[in-house]
Amino acid sequence: MTEASSGGDLPEGWRVDGERLVHEAELHGWKLTVVSRLDAPWDGPTSLCIEPPDDPAIVVGTDGITAELMRSISLAEIRRTAKELRARLGRSADEATTAAVLHRVETEREYALMAREYVRLVQQGYRSPITRLATAWGLSRNTISSRVRRARAMDFLDGPPGRPADRLTAKARRHLEGDDTRDAERLRSDGR
Repeated sequence: MTEASSGGDLPEGWRVDGERLVHEAELHGWKLTVVSRLDAPWDGPTSLCIEPPDDPAIVVGTDGITAELMRSISLAEIRRTAKELRARLGRSADEATTAAVLHRVETEREYALMAREYVRLVQQGYRSPITRLATAWGLSRNTISSRVRRARAMDFLDGPPGRPADRLTAKARRHLEGDDTRDAERLRSDGR
């Protein structure tokens, strides 16, 4: 994507403009613009701009840029969304987000996908794969920990008792069948 695009599948207020992922919103009458560089080695925002409305007659809800105005900016939500969109666009800076970002894990297939990412991090030697996934996906450690326990209870993860799960079960592999083929085809079609 090299031109400005509203991206029909991007959330409201988000667009891709060349190598920039741009979020625009109204904030107590002020214009908020947050930019994330798609070519940056990090997933978070690279700039933030707050400007008054174009029409000086429009009343804004604060007396200039105040601490209250700054606190009303949900940088955590903006960062989480930017990370998700970068991963969706195949431009994530974190290997853990190269797969689908799983904010909701409800189906057996979603549990299998989440289990695969967890096992991949364990096998790469990360000391805290739960923290790594939580950071990469913008979720709490408790949420990821709960999902890992549930995946193990649902027979998607296996490993020594009392130790981190270190392998997928046959059930998980069945749910993931064909993913390697689809991934290889996608990479070929993307020219990578």
